[in-house]
Amino acid sequence: MNEIKDKILKALYLLENEKEKFSDEKFLKYCETVKTNIIKAFKERNLTKDEAKPLLNRVNKLLDLSEKKTITYEEDTKICPNCSTKNRANANFCRKCGHSLK
Repeated sequence: MNEIKDKILKALYLLENEKEKFSDEKFLKYCETVKTNIIKAFKERNLTKDEAKPLLNRVNKLLDLSEKKTITYEEDTKICPNCSTKNRANANFCRKCGHSLK
């Protein structure tokens, strides 16, 4: 296994198994960073299509799960003016796009 794939797998393991250690903003940013690194490794031919696709699917699944964390009461949410994502009422930044909610 090459070094780049090993680093990506370690990052995915952290995201999948220790996500409670991350704030929503850091979790989203880390997912996006891992996704960017997978695409970069594929473009640089450090990963094959068959290697990159399941890794991207894992990241997308993590991002999809974070999107499904819905808050049941409308008064407990802030809607991002940039991307219209629902966020926690006490959020300072959008969990999807990072836009300031202050």
